[in-house]
Amino acid sequence: MLIHIQTQELKKEFINPVKNGFVSQPVIDYQTNAIHAQYEGKDVIIFNFKKYGWLNDNRFNTYNLSLGPAGITIEILL
Repeated sequence: MLIHIQTQELKKEFINPVKNGFVSQPVIDYQTNAIHAQYEGKDVIIFNFKKYGWLNDNRFNTYNLSLGPAGITIEILL
């Protein structure tokens, strides 16, 4: 399954930093149900799944995640 999160759906304060390549190392954190990344040397939440009602449970799958100027693409693997 593929999930694409457009840049404008990210937290507002991270839209331009993502577009300009200043955000790195994105990962899904299952405890916070959010996508965390590194920005200015800090761990930050750039997207939260809560408002979409989606909860990913990593006991039964894994994923590939890519981040770029167009947004985030997640490939859920079984």
